[in-house]
Amino acid sequence: MRRQNILLIILLLSLGIGTYFFFSSTDNHLSSIEARDFGIKNIELIDKIFLSGKNGSQTVLTKETDIWRINGNYVARNLRIQTLLKTAEKIKVKQRVPKAKKERIIKNLATSNIKAEFYAGDKLIKSYFVGSADGLTTGTYMLLINEESGENHSTPFLTHLPGFEGYLTPRYEPNPSTWRDLKIFYFPKNAIKSVSLNYPENPENNFEIKLQKNKYVLFQKNKTIKSNELSIKKYLLNFKSIAAESLIPNPFKDSIQNRLKNQKPWFTLSVKNLLDKTTIIKGYKKDLPVGSTNSIGVPIFYDPDRFYGICFNNELGSLQHYVFEPLLTVKSKLE
Repeated sequence: MRRQNILLIILLLSLGIGTYFFFSSTDNHLSSIEARDFGIKNIELIDKIFLSGKNGSQTVLTKETDIWRINGNYVARNLRIQTLLKTAEKIKVKQRVPKAKKERIIKNLATSNIKAEFYAGDKLIKSYFVGSADGLTTGTYMLLINEESGENHSTPFLTHLPGFEGYLTPRYEPNPSTWRDLKIFYFPKNAIKSVSLNYPENPENNFEIKLQKNKYVLFQKNKTIKSNELSIKKYLLNFKSIAAESLIPNPFKDSIQNRLKNQKPWFTLSVKNLLDKTTIIKGYKKDLPVGSTNSIGVPIFYDPDRFYGICFNNELGSLQHYVFEPLLTVKSKLE
């Protein structure tokens, strides 16, 4: 019996050692640290990120002082940038891909992947391929690239972000439009010089607010109107941060815009800041299919939740009524 116990202990130790080397060692004599080192230690040094997909989409995110830009043009959403940076810093290996699955995972990574590169200045700090999720969607398959040689490591790993349940691929999305900051109006300190709101179908509701001698004055048809100063100040606070829900891509964009050309705008809203930069948005009601009704069976003709907006220098966006409703007031409510 004692001999059997000793043999059992030796067997368990052998299995434990074998399992350890299976999950910690790498092929081609690569060290465990080299093939598993996905995390970026000094993440604050990263000032450029390159993301590219197998479908041809790609995004270059570059840091300019305290903001990030997309492909040198549009401002990126800060929250999304910080999420990606946190992921790149904290990402860990969950386990090595089992040998039985290795060939299949490598093929999947070769045919469907996102390549991520992180730079500090002109120096490439980290690069790897991001694949799909595992069967439980609790991990993400990834493969490191050697920054010095540019060669792929031969061993993929299942990675995760400690404390986060889910897979990480969406955080590396290479489509530029998904990174854009869609704020149309952003006046956290009320730096507004003027506001003009016009309703083509209801011109009696039109108005303009102008800053004159440190005081906001209400106008209609270029004539001063007696107004409630408190009401105007409360109204202007609504411009603190207003964003589009999403941008409508081609080919849908072109067909919708061609249809809108034959319609009058629901409203045109123009806001000028203290530096004389003007932001203009044209809103159009969104038609519903013939025969649409609300929850109690009353016929409705327009989408009660969303409408179209021409914004960002002639781009087409999907905008939400509840977001813009505070801005779409009428002259009588400011008097």
